[in-house]
Amino acid sequence: MDLDGWSLIWFVVPGIIVPAALLVLAFRSPSWKQMTRWATQAQVTITTENEDMIRRRLARARRYRSLVSFPFWWVLAVPVITGPLPEWANDVIWIPLTGYVLGSILAAVSNTEKTGGLRVADLSPRLPSSYVPRRERLAPWLVLGVTAAALVSIKAFPPRFPQSLRTQIPLFVTAVVVAVLAEVALRMVAARPQVTDSPTRRLADNALRSTGATAAVASSIMLSLFTLNSAISALLGSGHRAWIGVPLMLLVTGMTYGAFWVIVTQQPWAPGRRRSLRAEPVSGPDPAAESVSA
Repeated sequence: MDLDGWSLIWFVVPGIIVPAALLVLAFRSPSWKQMTRWATQAQVTITTENEDMIRRRLARARRYRSLVSFPFWWVLAVPVITGPLPEWANDVIWIPLTGYVLGSILAAVSNTEKTGGLRVADLSPRLPSSYVPRRERLAPWLVLGVTAAALVSIKAFPPRFPQSLRTQIPLFVTAVVVAVLAEVALRMVAARPQVTDSPTRRLADNALRSTGATAAVASSIMLSLFTLNSAISALLGSGHRAWIGVPLMLLVTGMTYGAFWVIVTQQPWAPGRRRSLRAEPVSGPDPAAESVSA
C-alpha cells in the first residue's frame, strides 16, 4: 500500500468521505425549500393530501441513487491497496458513475403508491413522450452513434499516442445497456397504474413520474457523454490534434455536468407537456387544496 500524500488522498476521498456523504444523503428527506422549488418547476401545488407522497418519492429517488452507487466508490481506492487495475478499468470513475445512474433508473420504475380500488384513466393516453420529450430520448443514442464513429476512427486515423480499443469497449457497452434500460424504464413509468384517490394526488403523481423519467433519461445522457469524452480523449487528446480535442472535451464535460445537475436537483423536463394531464375536481374545489405553509 502506498503511503505518500497523493495516494492517501485517493484512498480517503473516494473510499471514506464520498461513501459517508452518500449514506447521509440516502436517509435525508428533502427540505421544504427543495420541495417548493420542485413544485414550481413541475407546476404542482403542494397540498395536505399530496405533501407526504411528494416528500417520500423525492427522498426515495435520492436514497436509491446514493445506496446503489455507494459500494462502487471503493473501486477508486482499490489501486492504492492492490496496485494498478486492469487496462480497461484505468479510468475507473465511470464504474461508480454507472452505479449512480442505475440507482436513478431503479428509482424511476419502483412504485409503492396504492392505486385505489377504482380503475380510472385520463382521456388522453399516457405515452413516454408525455413525460420526456422525444429529442431528449433520442439524445443518448445520437451521442453513442458519434462515440462509435470516433472509436472506429482511432483505427483508421491512429493518434500520436494510440490507445487500445479494448480500454474503451467496456464503457461503451455499459453506456448502450444503460440507454436501453432508461428507455424501458420510461415505458414502464408511462404504463404504471394511476393513483385515483384525489385530483391533487393524481396531478402530483404525474409530475413525479416525469421527474423519475427525466432522471432515468438524463442518467443515460450523462453516461453516454462521459463515453464520448473518453473516445475524444483517445482520438484527439494528444499531439497536434489536442488543439481540437481539448476544447471538445471541455464542451462535453460541461454538458455531462449539466445532465448530472438535472438528476441531482430532480428537475422534470418540459413541464408544459403535462398540462393535458391536469385533473380538476368535477364539482367545486378540492377541500384539501389548501397550500401547506412552511
